[in-house]
Amino acid sequence: MKLYTFLHKGVERLGAETSDGRLLDLAGAAHIINGAGNHAFASMQSLIQVGESGLEAATNLLADFPEESLVNWRSIKILAPLPRPSKIRDFSSFERHLLQATDGAAFMLAAEKPDPAAAYVEMRRKFNLDSLPGSGWSDVPGYYYSDATTIVGHDEEVSWPGYSDWIDYELELAAVIGKAGKDIARENADEYIFGYTLFNDLSARDAQFVAMSTGLGVAKGKDFDGSNVIGPCIVTRDEIPDPYAMTMRAFVNEELWSLSFLREAKWRFDDCIAYASQSQTLVPGELFCTGAAADGCGLEHRNKLNRGDVVILSADPIGALRTRII
Repeated sequence: MKLYTFLHKGVERLGAETSDGRLLDLAGAAHIINGAGNHAFASMQSLIQVGESGLEAATNLLADFPEESLVNWRSIKILAPLPRPSKIRDFSSFERHLLQATDGAAFMLAAEKPDPAAAYVEMRRKFNLDSLPGSGWSDVPGYYYSDATTIVGHDEEVSWPGYSDWIDYELELAAVIGKAGKDIARENADEYIFGYTLFNDLSARDAQFVAMSTGLGVAKGKDFDGSNVIGPCIVTRDEIPDPYAMTMRAFVNEELWSLSFLREAKWRFDDCIAYASQSQTLVPGELFCTGAAADGCGLEHRNKLNRGDVVILSADPIGALRTRII
């Protein structure tokens, strides 16, 4: 099931895509059929919290719905499917991304120096590139918390942060946690996933390099309005039985910049859920993000975004997530 949060006539609604590609207003359909609304359809967060009974009700509506509960795609604005996630954890799952991004940073920073070749050697030494990924990365699925208040959705404009000269995209998949759990066994972790969406972890690289040198994380490197882009929808877990069979792409101004294969991940969602839930309760509506996939950002290809660029992330069956940098 493809689930959307959308704005229609000034009201935020929850919708599901029909088998023929139309948009069903779930609360509207329930009201027409039952004469009353269904709390599960009040919002995406409500549906996630209600769980299986809410999904069953949505499935029944998709099988037999009143035509008047359909909404024209042209009359709505697609919003972030989960406008305020409970939490956002962004993991580092792809070794090749880590190596290539670090090498890209060394190369691009060295290119600004009087002797780029010598500076590149020095930058590689400074970044400990020959020692990466390091034992810590290989031992546990490390992550940082990101700001859930900076979430935006499909087809939004994101303002270039005034403190940065270097903006980049990151091509990621996010799992949405569907139910509470603590000390979750790896073999049971999939049961806690509600569905999947695309995640563009916009990054101010120059600020990120400075912040990371403090040893306290990425800070303003990934912390500005609109820096967390998700969407366009959430696809329920039953429709993506193996997310690691997915191929993901990123386009900049319609040019293919990234082609990534999730099967390369060292750390998978079951690893991440088991690790993060140790002595801590996960709650419905959390996002677990993969981190940039291998080849999944401009830095790895020694490219920078410019003002006015349009970035599109895509993966079947989720669709395409479009962002303009202004």
